[in-house]
Amino acid sequence: MLSARPRLNPIVVTTPPLPRAFVLGNFVQACCWHVARLPQAGETLEAHHLQIEPGGKGLNVAVCLQRLGVAVDTLIGCGDDAAGDALLALLAREGLATTHVHRLAGPSGWGAGLIGADGSNCIAVHPGANRLLTAAHAEAARGAIEAARLVYGQFETALVAVEAAFAIAQARGVPTLLNPSPWQAPPEALRAATHTVIVNEVEAVDLLALPQPLDGTPQGAARAVAAALAGFHAHWPAARRLVVTLGEHGALGAEFDDERWSMWHAPAPAIDAVDTLGAGDGFSSGYALAVLQGRALPMALAWGNLCGAHVAARTGVIDALPDAQGLAAMIEQAPPAAARQLTFE
Repeated sequence: MLSARPRLNPIVVTTPPLPRAFVLGNFVQACCWHVARLPQAGETLEAHHLQIEPGGKGLNVAVCLQRLGVAVDTLIGCGDDAAGDALLALLAREGLATTHVHRLAGPSGWGAGLIGADGSNCIAVHPGANRLLTAAHAEAARGAIEAARLVYGQFETALVAVEAAFAIAQARGVPTLLNPSPWQAPPEALRAATHTVIVNEVEAVDLLALPQPLDGTPQGAARAVAAALAGFHAHWPAARRLVVTLGEHGALGAEFDDERWSMWHAPAPAIDAVDTLGAGDGFSSGYALAVLQGRALPMALAWGNLCGAHVAARTGVIDALPDAQGLAAMIEQAPPAAARQLTFE
């Protein structure tokens, strides 16, 4: 009599779930004029190129994180106009869900930028429908916020929505990452719910109430930031990290652990800067990706620098944002220089 064959357990192939992020987005139809140099006050210059594309800090970060392999939910307000139609078309192309994209009364946001030949820029933004988001819109996204492993916010959208979303995230134990730009004094409740703050070297002066601008060198900037960390911690009691981007000089990162601060400097890749507009959003995206993957602060700074450099070496923003393959290629071709821990007497 033949014995029955033993039953084999079926082989189940599983794919690790993508890390989830919730982005408090914003949308502006961006118009950028490329000029030989930035004009002085009262001066008129001729632009040699005009570029119009969807933009906004939060939109850029949402698109970039999605391209980098993160599952992104985003809260955005836009107008019921042609610019809003352009936004929805972009989100569809990028595979981003529109569950929490709201078409609101009034026009969509618009932005204007001047881009110098050296990559320098100056920007003005009219928020439009971005400012019409409310705490109720954030509450309606509670499920997505609580399911995220990181919540990102910025100040080109309504602060009440950012504050409400960060409160939901904090109550759930979800880390929050804030880029308080364009700079304005944040409300106390938002400061109390922010885990990480990212600013550039200009915004750092306001954030840290520094008596003078950072001196432009990593060591000098680090000393000024280090001297202000006690005051920063008192003002931002929940913050455990502060990141200051320094453009071509890389980025500084300070981390609070075991009742003391440590500081790191990660140098930027050497590139020929073409257009620095959006480079900060690229940095935030690379940094956030590293955090979502459980990387330590030095690696997060390095990945941020790589993504920022990828944007700055190209014209425009949306098309210049890297994807996972682009980031991997950059790391393979030119591995980022190791971050260095800084100490001060």
